[in-house]
Amino acid sequence: MTRLSLAAALLAFAVPGALHAQNADTAGERVGTEFMVFDTEASEAAEAQFLRGLALLHNFEYSRAAAAFRSAQEADPDFAMAYWGEAMTYNHPLWEEQDREAARGILARLAPTAADRAAKAANAREAAWLDAIETLYAEEGTKEERDLAYLAKMRAMLERWPDDIDVRAFTGLAVLGSSHGGRQVPIYMEAAGILELGFMTHEQHPGILHYLIHSYDDPVHAPLGERMAERYATVAPDAGHAQHMISHIFHALADWEASEAANIKADAVVDRQRIAAGRAPADCGHYNEWLVYALLQQGKDASERVAACRAAADTDEPSYGPVRSYSVMAAWQAVDAGEWPEPLGEEARAFLLPRLTLTHVEALRGRDDPQAVEAALAEMRADAEAVPGLLARMAPDDRTTMPWVERAIAQVEALALLAAGDKKDGLAALRAAAEAESALPTVFGPPAMPKPSWELLGEELLASGRKAEAADAFRKSLAFAPGRLLSLKGLEAATSGT
Repeated sequence: MTRLSLAAALLAFAVPGALHAQNADTAGERVGTEFMVFDTEASEAAEAQFLRGLALLHNFEYSRAAAAFRSAQEADPDFAMAYWGEAMTYNHPLWEEQDREAARGILARLAPTAADRAAKAANAREAAWLDAIETLYAEEGTKEERDLAYLAKMRAMLERWPDDIDVRAFTGLAVLGSSHGGRQVPIYMEAAGILELGFMTHEQHPGILHYLIHSYDDPVHAPLGERMAERYATVAPDAGHAQHMISHIFHALADWEASEAANIKADAVVDRQRIAAGRAPADCGHYNEWLVYALLQQGKDASERVAACRAAADTDEPSYGPVRSYSVMAAWQAVDAGEWPEPLGEEARAFLLPRLTLTHVEALRGRDDPQAVEAALAEMRADAEAVPGLLARMAPDDRTTMPWVERAIAQVEALALLAAGDKKDGLAALRAAAEAESALPTVFGPPAMPKPSWELLGEELLASGRKAEAADAFRKSLAFAPGRLLSLKGLEAATSGT
């Protein structure tokens, strides 16, 4: 696994950010290429591959996009935008990732210096694209500083070429990418305003649709994203990420049946591509995780899918991706269905963040046993101390994971007080943990922890006969995590007979 792909996987403790693009192509694939209107000055063969790569780039199918851009370079070695496109595949703004050195290596293949590369531009617009990417991957500055400088370049391009749909799409994405450390609603709404103007004229452009879905995939704004969800899956039926992305809106709307269907389709696309590449179908991964969560929220049995991922994770030589994916699925199945996982083998337990997730589940399982909770808490605290160092090595731009690790520990600290019989301080600590969770930026997709603290607080209050307070906690849980089955059941129990 590369540094960049491992960095993506690390983030999944806190946010569902690691999406795995495929390397195989399907004959006659439909990824939105026909909606690309990018003006190029290249050979016909190079242009065809460039436009395909551009559509895949807008779909976040990064590996396939890079391959298409390299094919464009082979067809026309002097086509500057083909190198721009491949370099752009190493910037993942919504996942807090960027591999600057890999991107600069690609640009160096075009020409050794920025001035030499600028001379390769066929026109003023190509020169502006190249100038922007030089800023994005500049040698100086932090990633945040470079993101903001790149955004300034894109704003200038949009002002100069307001009718260029790709300038508009990438400007909107750059605005989203300036929201460091999670969703800042004003920034996301600014991006939506830029992108909506593009939707009015290019309602089937994959980038416009994709980035608007990201702009709106929170419970408050999700109704605005239904228009994009209606179109995106049909625009790019052979892009697994596009099939999955519409479930961001369905999830925020708590439409679990639609989310289930979308992720089944996404998984099927991935499996077809894996089989075409001579690989086995995937039982783990982002789309399977969201599928499991959607099944559980409908009260459906997800055990077969969880077991299949466990088989891929618990091997003699486990790899990080399946272990992380299984830990997420197993945590949800444990909390939502009461099917508690058996411990993984020693090799699989060596991965830090998945181990933290499963230790958290052990604390929830033994929440009435003081010794069990204290043992889990001690292990979580010890592991948490190692997380900053791990992120510094593997995901240095991540500002999202550690706050949620801290929230998980705070929840278990409250459980320890409750298990020890200190009801007053335990409930106060649990309420403080819930309020702190709500104060963090909204996470798209399933909750960042196995069990939201508002739901846990509601259950504790309900068990103490404090039904009105419990109802309030469950309502807050549902605002935080719409449509959660256990919170809905808790609210029903808390309001029955009142």
